Formats: sequence, structure tokens, C-alpha cells
Amino acid sequence: MKRLLFLLLIAVTCSLGFAQSRQTIDSLKIQLTKTKPDTSRINVLLKLGQALGLPSPIRNADIATRYTNQALELSQKINYRIGEAEALLILGNINKASSIRVTAIENYQKSLKIYEELNDTLGIIRSLRGFSLIHWLKKDSRKELSNYLKVEQLARKINNKEELISALNGIGNIYQRPEINQLDSAKYYLDQSLQLNPENNLRRADALQFKATIFFMEKSYSKARDYGRQALALYKKFNDQKRIIEQTSGFGGFYLHFNQLDSALHYYQLAYQMGSTSGDSLTAKKNYSLGIATVYEKLNKHREANKYFKIAIAGFKEFEEQGDTQRLIDLEYQEKERMQEVEKAKAEYTNSIRFYALLGGLFLVSVFSLFLYRNNRQKQKANALLQRQRDEIHQQRTQLQQTLETLKSTQAQLIQSEKLASLGELTAGIAHEIQNPLNFVNNFSEVSAELVGEMNQELDKGDITEAKAISNDLKQNLEKITLHGKRASNIVKGMLEHSKTSSGEKELTDINALSDEYLRLAYHGLRAKDKDFNSDFKTDFDENLPKIEVIPQDIGRVLLNLINNAFYATKGVKNPLVEIKTASVENGILVSVRDNGTGMSDDVKSKIFQPFFTTKPTGQGTGLGLSLAFDIVKANGGELKVETNEGDGSIFIVQLPIV
Repeated sequence: MKRLLFLLLIAVTCSLGFAQSRQTIDSLKIQLTKTKPDTSRINVLLKLGQALGLPSPIRNADIATRYTNQALELSQKINYRIGEAEALLILGNINKASSIRVTAIENYQKSLKIYEELNDTLGIIRSLRGFSLIHWLKKDSRKELSNYLKVEQLARKINNKEELISALNGIGNIYQRPEINQLDSAKYYLDQSLQLNPENNLRRADALQFKATIFFMEKSYSKARDYGRQALALYKKFNDQKRIIEQTSGFGGFYLHFNQLDSALHYYQLAYQMGSTSGDSLTAKKNYSLGIATVYEKLNKHREANKYFKIAIAGFKEFEEQGDTQRLIDLEYQEKERMQEVEKAKAEYTNSIRFYALLGGLFLVSVFSLFLYRNNRQKQKANALLQRQRDEIHQQRTQLQQTLETLKSTQAQLIQSEKLASLGELTAGIAHEIQNPLNFVNNFSEVSAELVGEMNQELDKGDITEAKAISNDLKQNLEKITLHGKRASNIVKGMLEHSKTSSGEKELTDINALSDEYLRLAYHGLRAKDKDFNSDFKTDFDENLPKIEVIPQDIGRVLLNLINNAFYATKGVKNPLVEIKTASVENGILVSVRDNGTGMSDDVKSKIFQPFFTTKPTGQGTGLGLSLAFDIVKANGGELKVETNEGDGSIFIVQLPIV
């Protein structure tokens, strides 16, 4: 009943806000009919564009853009520069709200240039804030922080308290993010914001919310809850529906952390219902439904959990599709910027040649003509090399994108098959393994981009030797990118081999490599699922172990199950250790997985390979893992057995024949 009353209150408040906003729009339209084509008409058009363009119940981006473009054209016609800058800034805000990032950046750049020409510091601040939000959407925290620090300096310079408070909030928020994780710096800036802003308003609510997040990260949970409640109260007071929903979901996560499942479910469901009706259904599907599903899973209500997991998966899929489109647009924009820089450099180069030719007379014309001919030949060669390198970089990027798509497809197949319940164990391990080569590729790509810029500068100077040296560095970077790209590809290929449906055909397989791969995947998977998990492991592989003919996907599943069981058995043991060993025997090979856990009684040992028998608590094991492993090894002509003593660990031994 309380939840229903809360939702009704939100709906009534939104309706009142909608009516007031509509009344303002109607009033501005009446004013527009009474204005002449001068600055007064421009100002009314700008107010209409602002009112209709930003997120609100009456938002209409197309109409807002039309009004603002009219203001822009009239400002340019009568040379009203401040009106032109304001129109470009509003267009950037409309584009940003519509996720049209490229056009938003262009409009912010144009408005910033005009404000700088007019020496309008407040206008510069507003344009820079627009850039900060674009960087936030692109998840570029470093550039976003740089922008906010500039805004802070400018706001202090003109003593603008509101802009300074917004900048301090932005800086504090960025410092507390996981990729920056400088909590002391975050608290320093947020405390300044709260001291400057004792009044109850949305800026204070944001600062309180950011500090609540920091207290939670520092495990000061009571402070986190109190600050979060203060922030939520202010969001409700000022009817900031988006933040009300986000904060409500945040309390769901808070109570889930303490396993207070009824409270967590209450807040997640509130957030989901409000988000679904507020115009942000994608966030509701993607985030809040996942929270609901997690709570239901902990309550062992699997049917309800499955329902909301499906909603969350659909939301993430929709979000990724939008993200892929936006990334392609961003790449096109980067290429456009690069071409503009090339054209600009060519124009500057041509102008300098003309200037010196006129200044030096016929003799210098002849000298520079010869120099230009030689330089152009070198530049053509360099440009050809750059084009090949750019094509190779593009090919590597495409390969990585294909690799990522293949990984997503493989994960989907694992979810559907649920075979041996290995999705959770594999996904985190694969993510850890693939992250390292991807980081190398990103780093070398960034360095290569900087080298290209340096190379163009040296070519413009006519220093061919230095340019060639830089091109050699580029070549080395590309070789490293290729190496790590292939590493990522091999990792994904291995995952595909594990996840695809077995063809039933045997092939020559390196058991040492297979064992090492699944040991690492199992370890990293468990570490990702349980931050408190820790265990040593070691390998003792027979270097002369021959390759044998088996079905690698099936044997991989067996090894993964045995290794996961071994790690599970070491929980609560002092100095936990799991060891994998391979050895050659007559007409076959042995693979043993040893743990120093608590071992098994004779009664448990006699039943361990029976279907549906498990030693794990209810809900944590199906009892099919070892049974299926036994059948798989037997189907490959081998034998699976166990040696154990109660209190003295266990050894699972896989013996496979050499055909």
C-alpha cells in the first residue's frame, strides 16, 4: 500500500510539473507572435528551444531544434554574436540529450570559440560543462576531470558560486569512481561543495549522494545510509524523478549487500516500476530488473528470478546495440577530424611555400622547387606507408570487434545449454584472460596515434630521417598489436572449443596445455565470483607427455569440474592448495587433481560418482558433475577414480589411453 501511495504521489507531482511547463511554452509562443525579427525574437526562440529540448515530460527534440536553428540563423543575419553562441550551446545540449554525440561536440566547439572571442567566461564555463557530459557518456573520466578542473578555475575567477559548486561536485564524483579511486581527493572537493552550499537544493543532494557512495566504499555503512536518505529526501522535495529512481535503486543494492532481502526487493521493485513509466524503460530493464532477479534468486524463487533475468538480458542487448551504433559514429567523427587536420596541414604547407617563393625571387623558387619535388616524393612514400599502417590498425580493430562478438555468441550458447553449470566459472576467467591482450592493443594503438602526429610534424619540417625513425617505431607497435590480437583470438577460440556442442570426433590433444588452461580459467572464475576466495595452486606436468586422441571439449569439461571441486574442497583449510599433475604410463597417460581439503569418508567415496549425489548444500550443486565426468572419461576409453582419506584431502585420477 505504501508503495502504491508513493507512486501516486510521484505521478501527481509530475502531472503538476507537466502542466506548469506546458503553460510556460504556451506563454512563450504567444510572445513569439508579437516580436520583431531582432534580439527580442532571438531570445524568445532560445527560451523555447531550451524548454522543449532538455529532458522533461514535454520534451520534443525536433521542435526544439527547429526553434533554436531559427534563432541561430537570425543571430547570424543581424550579427548578434552572443545569440549565435547561445543557440549553438542549446543545440549541443539537445544533441547530447538525444545521444547525437558527434553533432553535439561540433556545436559545443563552435559555441566555445565564440564565447572565447567575446571573452565571456560564464559562456566558456557552460560550453566546457557540455564537453564534460560528452566525456562522461564516452566513459572518458580523465578528459572529463580535466574539463571540470578548468571550470573550477574559471568559476573561482568570476566568483560564480553556483558554477563553482557544480564543478566541485563533478570533480568529487569523478575522483570516487573505480577507475580513478582517489577517495580522499573526492571527499576534499565534496566537503568544499557542502560548505559553500548549506541550502537544501539539488546540488547539495548530489554532493550528499556522492559522499554516501564513498562511505559505502569505505564500509562506513551507517553514514552511507544516512547521507543517502538525506539525498533522497531532497530529490523528492524538488521532484527530480530521474535521481529519485536511481537513489531508490541504490537503497535496493544497499540492503542486498546486507542480505536484507525483503527491503532490497521493496526498493528494487519501486525503482523498476517508476523507471518503466518515466520514459527510461531501458535503464529499468537493464539495471533494476537485474537487482530484482538477484534478490529472487537468493530467496530461491527461481521462476520469478528467471523472469527478471530475461528482462535484464534483453535490456543489456538493447543497450549494447545502441552502444555499437554510437561507437561507429564516434569512429567516423575521429576519421573526419583526422582528415581535416591533414587538409589544414597541407594548406599551411602550401602557403609557406608561396610566401618564401615570393620573398626569395626566382633563385629561391628554383631551389624550393627542387626541394619540394624531393619532399613530395618522400611524403608520398610516407603517406603510402601510413595508409598501409592505418589499414592494418583497422584490420586489428575489426578482428578484435569480431572476437568480442564471437565471445558474446559463445556466452549466449553457454547460458542456454547450462551443461555442467560452467557458465559462471568460465565467463569471469575468460574476461580476465582476454583483458590483458586487449589492454596492450589499446595502449599500443594510442602510442601509434601519437607517433603518427609526430611523424607528420617531422615531414612538415622536412626531417625525413626522423620521420623514418618514427615509422620504424610504428612498425614495431603494429607487430605488438598483431601479437596481442592473436593472443585474444586464441583465448576466444579456446572458449569456443569448450562451449560448442561436441561433434563426437576425437583429435590429437595436448593434455598439458588443456589442463593448464582450465586451471587458470577455474581459478579466475572463482576469484571473480567470490572476492574472499583464495587458494594456491601448482602444476607438475610431464614435459614428454605425448598428445592423445580424445574429444577435447568433453575432457575440458571433466577437468573444469574436477578443478572447481578441488578448490571448493579447500574452503576453510589453512594454506589451501590444489595441484595438477600429468604423467605417462604404459599405453596411456594420467592426469591427477589433488587438494588438501577435508577428504571423504568411505561412505561418501562409494557414492561420489552416482547421479544426483552431492556433498554441497542444497541449491549449490546438482549432483551431476562427477557422474557426467565419469561417463565422459569412460566414453573416451579411459577411467576416472578417486583416492581419499577423511581429513587428508583427495586425489581424482583420470587415466586415458594412447590410441
